Amino acid sequence: MPSDELDGQNNFAPILAAAERLLSNVLGRQVRLGEVASLTERGRRNVVLRCRNLSSGAPSSFIVKQVAVENYDPRDTTSWDVRRFLSDWVGAQFLSTIPSIPRCSPRFFAGDRASGFFILEDLGPHRSLVQPLLEEDAASAAAALLAFATCLGKLHAATRSHSARFESLCYDLSPEAGLVAWTGAEFHERIKLLQAGLERLAVRSEAAFLQELETVSGAIERPGPFFTYVHGDPCPDNVFLSGEQVRLIDFEFGRFGHALIDATYGRMMFPTCWCANRLPQGLISRMESAYRAELVKGCPEAEDDSVFETALVEVCAFWLLNTLGWQLQGALREDRTWGIATVRSRLLARLETFLTIAGERDQLPAVRRMAGRLLAVLRERWPEARPLPLYPAFERGEL
Repeated sequence: MPSDELDGQNNFAPILAAAERLLSNVLGRQVRLGEVASLTERGRRNVVLRCRNLSSGAPSSFIVKQVAVENYDPRDTTSWDVRRFLSDWVGAQFLSTIPSIPRCSPRFFAGDRASGFFILEDLGPHRSLVQPLLEEDAASAAAALLAFATCLGKLHAATRSHSARFESLCYDLSPEAGLVAWTGAEFHERIKLLQAGLERLAVRSEAAFLQELETVSGAIERPGPFFTYVHGDPCPDNVFLSGEQVRLIDFEFGRFGHALIDATYGRMMFPTCWCANRLPQGLISRMESAYRAELVKGCPEAEDDSVFETALVEVCAFWLLNTLGWQLQGALREDRTWGIATVRSRLLARLETFLTIAGERDQLPAVRRMAGRLLAVLRERWPEARPLPLYPAFERGEL
């Protein structure tokens, strides 16, 4: 064994020993781990290890995921790193313990809060949604996106009636962390930032705009029939593809909330992700139809076009307003490239997209008027901002 590999095995010895104890207890037989391979680069916020099972019996390997932060204190639930780790843990655990949920995530085996790690199923050879979008052809990318949308629909339909189970797991893991549901607090903070940006640009908003903000906020905080487990960050590199199977990973933003927060992710250009480009409009409609066909199996209210389309526009407004509050003031100072697109191009594209869908459905007129005025001002200020392109898979050819 090379010396650097041997050093790695020695560095991981404490976590391997703890993982062996947990797995032996869960599986009811002695488990020994070895041949550790790190799957993450140095400096990442998590360490992900593939560990070979040296004992008899399946599975042949496991994934150990450990939070990588200095001075990790599992009791400090004000720490974003700790909260992110706990959310990831409880999301993976929840999706592994509900029998009616289709296999949409790796199996959760066990975890050690004090040591900051948990153990998952090794999904083996796979590619993420990034590869079809950036490296493959339009047909391959479309098939992957439709499978992704179907997976989200199944997830939301299956989890709708299990909020009590999720809440129980959250309180068992960390009663003080507040992991259960979206509260809207962050959205309200971002609205304040957006309003400051609008004042700076002299973009007028009216009293009806404030009323419609309350409508959007209320939809997010009180989703009604759309109250399901939400991934919250279904970025292409959090979507694993293996044959026809789709698995979601990284539940750091996961909790119960409005189902369409996930379902509008493609339409609103993957708003929390580095891998953000446009999708063809026809494909977006097909994705939402595939999603809805699965969602109605657990949420029959979504069959009503008025109910579904009203919710769709409200959540698109949420993503627009949320990302404007997050990114507008920085983008006014300077543009920057994040992943495969600039921030200014993203904001302009998201404004255009919201204006289109809200105009087609004739909803949220005051938010539309604000968005139209802001779009005109930003186009004048940012003449060099290029239109957000299609993903390379769709630039290379037609569907």
